[in-house]
Amino acid sequence: MIFEGSMFAGLKIILDLRCIRSGMTGIGISALQMVSALAKSRCGHQLTGLFLKGCVPEEIRQSGIEILEVSVDHEHHPMGEFWLNFSLPRLLSSRGADVFHGTAFLIPWVKTPFRKIVTIHDLIAYKFPETYPWGFRKYIKWVTRFSAHHADRIIVPSENTGHDLQAILGVSADKIDVVPHYAPSAFRALNGGEKEVQRTALALPDKFILNVGTLEPRKNQIALIEAFEIIRRKTSLPHHLILAGREGYRAGEILDKINRSPCAKYIHYFPELDDERLSMFYALADVFVFPSRYDGFGLPVLEAMASGTPVIVAETSSLPEVVGDAGIFIPPDSTGEIAKRIISLLSDKKRLSEFRERGIARAALFTPERTASLILSSYEKVAR
Repeated sequence: MIFEGSMFAGLKIILDLRCIRSGMTGIGISALQMVSALAKSRCGHQLTGLFLKGCVPEEIRQSGIEILEVSVDHEHHPMGEFWLNFSLPRLLSSRGADVFHGTAFLIPWVKTPFRKIVTIHDLIAYKFPETYPWGFRKYIKWVTRFSAHHADRIIVPSENTGHDLQAILGVSADKIDVVPHYAPSAFRALNGGEKEVQRTALALPDKFILNVGTLEPRKNQIALIEAFEIIRRKTSLPHHLILAGREGYRAGEILDKINRSPCAKYIHYFPELDDERLSMFYALADVFVFPSRYDGFGLPVLEAMASGTPVIVAETSSLPEVVGDAGIFIPPDSTGEIAKRIISLLSDKKRLSEFRERGIARAALFTPERTASLILSSYEKVAR
């Protein structure tokens, strides 16, 4: 970590945090995590957060980070791109910026007097293009390629995303820094008494399997629903299935699957959960199942482990490096195998306890201090 006495202390760093807003999903959540971690570090740099007007979280306003609010949304095309490449560089130059960090795929692609770092979270548009609408797929592929080749350094959340960048876009490994996420302290295990109080307050089933993530084909909830139907048909396990997450692209297909399921009365969908309620859902679940076909990191898995809930995850993309030996792996498209491994775990109290402890220990390795240290190290590298 960079402290006051560092030769790199005193950098003026601008972070583009316009992805932080109401209703944000993975990218916005990761950006908020990152800036929260940086705010608590004693880095000796001048940190400025670039936010959309009215979207600055209160915790950030009170953190001491300088706030710069603008009215131009990166989701507004093509005005957002013109502003990014023409107005923003002039604004940052007038403020004497040394480093600009685009936390959501975007940096100015024009030549600038300041150094540029971009966070590229995943390469879904390249590896699973069918999971995005046509127009957005073309756009995100284009901006990812431009940003990757115009950045001085690239931050990725996992080794897997780094390997994808090298293989698909030809980015040099020397240009990539891996900065994993962490589970905030709100995600923690509950004792028996706390569980009963919260379960009653939230009116949740006594036994349930949990999945958290945007409702979309890439997250593979349909395979989980079909595996759950096998479990209800072939066993006497009393568990319900809870799906939590906002509706994404082609969510209607998944909702239709739920409505037509012979087990529909045992399947519950929660589209909106604040962090407090979500943390309780994690801690009260008997098992967390995440059969996603591809994730840049898979933060819900880490949150589940930190909450003391055993995890069963797909053996794909970044998930094995996040979970390590603290979870059970499944082939994402074999509903029979998914069902078999859920049944095996739920039927074995000793293994449930073992994976609960392993998950808590594994999640404890991912900390805000580690995240901040690695980000600051990336800033140091471009300052040399």
